[in-house]
Amino acid sequence: MRQYARPFPISRLSLEARVLYTGFLLFLVLGFVSSAWLYADSFGGLSGRGSAEYYRGGPVAHEHAPAPAEEAAGGPVLDLPSDGTEAAVAPMRLEKPARQVMETFHFHLFTVPVVLLIVGHLFMLTALSTRLKVGIIAVSSVATFVHLLAPLLVRFVGPQWGWLMPVSVVGAAVGWLPMLLWPLWEMWKPMPAPEAATE
Repeated sequence: MRQYARPFPISRLSLEARVLYTGFLLFLVLGFVSSAWLYADSFGGLSGRGSAEYYRGGPVAHEHAPAPAEEAAGGPVLDLPSDGTEAAVAPMRLEKPARQVMETFHFHLFTVPVVLLIVGHLFMLTALSTRLKVGIIAVSSVATFVHLLAPLLVRFVGPQWGWLMPVSVVGAAVGWLPMLLWPLWEMWKPMPAPEAATE
């Protein structure tokens, strides 16, 4: 822990430490990419309404009903007589069970802060100013906490809290991406050649 108590450039880490930390950070970058895909698929983009519908149920705004050609892909189309009662059915999403939302919150409450702690410590070893590092770590911590809490507020308090999901996602991206990418840059950036010793 002495490295974190006083400046210790991340570029001076041993080769094996840099390889290990690089692997760890790259896994997290892939995790963020998959999270972005899951977020877009679940909520339909940065939408508070989509977040509320995901947790509280309702019509799915970002999906479409299958076109006739898509329906016909599985077999022949039958032209049956109509009795005039058909109506377009919009896809619906059911409300998330309370236990499922709470279990997800419980699991993430114990795992995400540990990852934040590790990434934050690596970020502390960079050569950025203390003020900038404190700001980025603070934004990451607050946005992460809000992102963990938002599903509970949407599901148990009301859909008016749906706006917290996209806001916390943007805040987390602003905080986490520098903490993931800047250490990678500093660990592997070309080092200046040592100056020749003068007599």
